[in-house]
Amino acid sequence: MLDQVSAAVGANNLKRAADIADAALSAGNRHPAFFNARALLAQSQGNQQAALDEFEKALVLTPQDPLVLKAIGLCLVRLNRPQEGISRFDTALRFEPNDAQTYYFKGWALAADGDQNGAKRAYERAIALQPIYPEALAALATIAARSGDRGVARQLANRALMANPQEPAAIVALAICDLAEGEHRAAERRLKAMIDDRNVVGHPRALALGYYADALDGQGRFAQAFAAYRSRNEELRSINAARLSGQKTRSVVESLTDYLRKTPAELWNISPGGEAAPRAREHVFLMGFLRSGTTLLEQVLAVHPEIVHLEERETLIDASRTYLRSNDALDRLAALSGDELDRLRAQYWRRVESAGVNPRRKVFIDKQPLNVFNLPIIARLFPRAKILFAIRDPRDVVLSCFRRHFDVNAVMFEFLDLEDGARFYSAVMDLAEAARAKLPLDLLEHRYEDMIADFEGRIRRVCDYLGIEWTDEMRDFSTAAQNRSIRSPSASQVRRDLYRSAVESWRNYAPQMAPTLPVLEPWVQRFGYPPSGN
Repeated sequence: MLDQVSAAVGANNLKRAADIADAALSAGNRHPAFFNARALLAQSQGNQQAALDEFEKALVLTPQDPLVLKAIGLCLVRLNRPQEGISRFDTALRFEPNDAQTYYFKGWALAADGDQNGAKRAYERAIALQPIYPEALAALATIAARSGDRGVARQLANRALMANPQEPAAIVALAICDLAEGEHRAAERRLKAMIDDRNVVGHPRALALGYYADALDGQGRFAQAFAAYRSRNEELRSINAARLSGQKTRSVVESLTDYLRKTPAELWNISPGGEAAPRAREHVFLMGFLRSGTTLLEQVLAVHPEIVHLEERETLIDASRTYLRSNDALDRLAALSGDELDRLRAQYWRRVESAGVNPRRKVFIDKQPLNVFNLPIIARLFPRAKILFAIRDPRDVVLSCFRRHFDVNAVMFEFLDLEDGARFYSAVMDLAEAARAKLPLDLLEHRYEDMIADFEGRIRRVCDYLGIEWTDEMRDFSTAAQNRSIRSPSASQVRRDLYRSAVESWRNYAPQMAPTLPVLEPWVQRFGYPPSGN
């Protein structure tokens, strides 16, 4: 049976290989190859969790097999669990320390976890071991292109294309350089050839469509650009539907909002007391909806010598998994005191410090846009914390979320349809309003457009709120950002000086935005933006 399974896998007949494996396992024959065959079929069907389960069974029988460890690592990254994937790749490297492919996979996982510097080192190690490695060269080219180092990006991309003239990531890296240099037609031509190639499918095709849309947008061809963005998102929806379509993130947000609205404020306003020995001089949570300017504000503040910051880490994940899953759990959260609060605070600070941040005697900024979900936890664990809440025109926010190049997880899945994205935005803002009405929060709203119009005035206001002095160096935030690893998809934008082109950019797509406007208009009015008809 082993020979039959091997032959079927070799012929890419995964269904036959899995059927033979099922029969063998039913007969009591346990061998890693049988579980691997079933895992490969599950992967081909887009079921990464089932594949992971089968590979894990194979690993029990062959715990030092680097191929199985690599396969498990890949499943974990695709399931949006990159840190676990990195651990599996590291284990594989203990058994095969000079395997270039494992370093390449580790680089991919590190990039998915937002560690671009770590990803770069892993890709460089893969190339040191295997100099002609087009995928690794192209990955390095993409990092260089997104960080603005276009000369290096073009050199690496061309090396990759010499080895494989069809390497998709290398073509995209060159297109990113074209776009950054204003060569929109060159990018369009390059990407159109890639899109027209029937062999380019899945994630490479989606990536090409997204940047192709950017090239059309840069030429003012907005209707065509929107169609390309929509095609990109349909491709991503098809890829991720089996994994994410049942998670219903918006309904979870709506449930939490409903709970807060029905809960008496007195339940939350009984002070649990602050930390006995606060770790930071001032503890600040920077949040708001995605694409609302949180990254820009963070990078401006990061220049200040009295500030340390942490970008987009799940620092409250331990508490959220425990206390945001049901109304009963939220009741328990509201009643927390004493040792349990201390334990949860200690977990939080361990996560902060494990990310390499020392907050002691500093103003510490924890920037995570969708910590809006965690406002009940923040109110209970850190009642003295300050909250910077970023606001931007809801129409620009939703359109930007629809257009941008996000890795797809349960939240990002909401943005693959423009109207779904608008409804999700409204649900999150409803939650924020309910939290502000019921929770004891020290919160300052910060409007993106006001900062663009009056940079120094708006930043001085934020500095006053945080108890620090304005410094002239904050004007030059974009230069400092050049040398930072920035996790957000906004990285390329914040490395530029301030620009006004993103203000009211939704008007370029007004016909396409029309179905979303009834959902967004209440928030347009709430935040004081011009009505959509103006």
